[in-house]
Amino acid sequence: MCSLIIHDNKNSQSCACGNLRKTTRAITQFYDKMLQPTGLRSTQCLLLLDISFNKNISVTRLGNILRMDQSTVTRNVELLRKSGYIDIKKEEQDCRKKCITITDKGVKTLDAAIPILKEAQIKIEDGIGKDRIKELLKTLNDIEKLVK
Repeated sequence: MCSLIIHDNKNSQSCACGNLRKTTRAITQFYDKMLQPTGLRSTQCLLLLDISFNKNISVTRLGNILRMDQSTVTRNVELLRKSGYIDIKKEEQDCRKKCITITDKGVKTLDAAIPILKEAQIKIEDGIGKDRIKELLKTLNDIEKLVK
């Protein structure tokens, strides 16, 4: 990663990739801990949210939304299916395509998770301020557009 071109610790602190990955791991651990009562990890919860927002979504479409490769989406979707949170059915018009829908168990679990997600967001906003969160999200969006 950045260590190939950066030779001292001072310069590594300015590496966007390394810092984003470290922060992402910290936030993921924070959300995972808060979501423990639901039985979901943050990655599963966010995937379940996207499935609930996009009725009968395909694996390919879900991957495009999440910027994940199809094998990673398939693996994570299968974990949600085994837990009974989603159903996967073949599309009627094209049996090669699979449609993902949330189950009643998935809806109930998501209903329990949403207040926890809101609580986590509030803790972060209270810690650094709503204006800084807005600016951070804008900056992240700008970076994503830049590197597409």
